[in-house]
Amino acid sequence: MEIHPSIRQRRKEIRDEAKRLLLGRVLYHPYFPHDMYISVSGIKEWLNQPHCHYASKNEALLNLPELLETSEYLGSIEDPKGRDYIETGHVFKILINESPSWIIVNQTIWGDYWVHSVSDNYPYLDNKQDL
Repeated sequence: MEIHPSIRQRRKEIRDEAKRLLLGRVLYHPYFPHDMYISVSGIKEWLNQPHCHYASKNEALLNLPELLETSEYLGSIEDPKGRDYIETGHVFKILINESPSWIIVNQTIWGDYWVHSVSDNYPYLDNKQDL
């Protein structure tokens, strides 16, 4: 998919603004008893993900605290990539332009919780879950 230059430019602006707004900020969910954070690599991963509403998905990053706070926590899953430093992944359901999407928060073996990514097609979820 070719990205229009104006969208590419806006993505850079969002990346810079997200760094200013989100790095070092504690993120939370009312029914998830752990502080969450996002790193520079998490910001880049979010912005690089394909999505059916690509530009809206990028803009949504700037509202990450509110998105997480109002999301539906679906539970934990094994790390699909089998990384030895990831204990588990936590999945939060959100809507972007009325389309279901999932925020993935990785729990490390050190007990940290980092926003990893967002997806509109997360294939590692159990199909029996109410998505």
